[in-house]
Amino acid sequence: MDVRILQAVLAPKPSVSFEFYPPKDGAGFGRLLERAARLEALRPDFVSVTYGAGGADEGRAGRQEASIRATEALARATSAPRLAHLTLAGHSRPELERLVRRFLDGGVDGFMALRGDPPGGPAAAWQPVAGGLTYARELVDLIRRQCDGPIGVAAFPYGHPAAKSLEHDAEVLAAKQRSGADFALSQVLFEAEAYFRLVERAARHGATLPIIPGIMPITGATRRERLELYFGGPLPAALAERVSRAKDRDELARVGVDWCVALADELLAGGAPGLHFYTLNSSLATETIVRGLGLNR
Repeated sequence: MDVRILQAVLAPKPSVSFEFYPPKDGAGFGRLLERAARLEALRPDFVSVTYGAGGADEGRAGRQEASIRATEALARATSAPRLAHLTLAGHSRPELERLVRRFLDGGVDGFMALRGDPPGGPAAAWQPVAGGLTYARELVDLIRRQCDGPIGVAAFPYGHPAAKSLEHDAEVLAAKQRSGADFALSQVLFEAEAYFRLVERAARHGATLPIIPGIMPITGATRRERLELYFGGPLPAALAERVSRAKDRDELARVGVDWCVALADELLAGGAPGLHFYTLNSSLATETIVRGLGLNR
């Protein structure tokens, strides 16, 4: 068992972690490895690659295979521990067990156990495949039976789209901890108060595992709508106004970076155990934020 991830999450010093997504082609793989190598200079505590979610059609299967290849390839670009993302969407229990073994054989150090989105998107009705699982806590249990390494799960500052309420969402997080989850990474947020409310709700329902906030600088004109759709939280009015006033992509990038630096400062001052960066396979904005916070070691 590689204990570095849990040591970093539990240490007094804030942890820093980076998340990438699987490239679509060979050129994308080259860019991923180049940018991961650049971020290696910041000495992240762990890195991860997202997993193609949804049903088992050929396109999604290809993205899932790309995720496995990208996770394995990161070993060539970084010495940081690697988390493999795994979703139960589109997989039977035996398939999931084989995937866990394949990731472990590929040298991963732990897992992110996620339900994943159904083919219709995050808010669509969930329908497990024959012989499949329904809840992320079941995937945590399945992984724990094969892996003694760290297991992370998702936490939702604004609530999962399928949750009956924010309180119910906190109960689900507590259930994932009871099944063996060691820590949680939050979905993208833009205001520190949403994170602190999440931690308070979770604690009321017995979820005491470390929750690391996820942040992502807005660097492109189309990302605001995508983030609001997939992560369930609107942009704060002050940020939305600054985004709307940006004259070009360079100014928009500065707005995104400046907002994230201020947000991260507030999160860390309030006791967040670290920061998880959704990099969008881009190194510059993430590097600027980490260095601006003085977290490069």
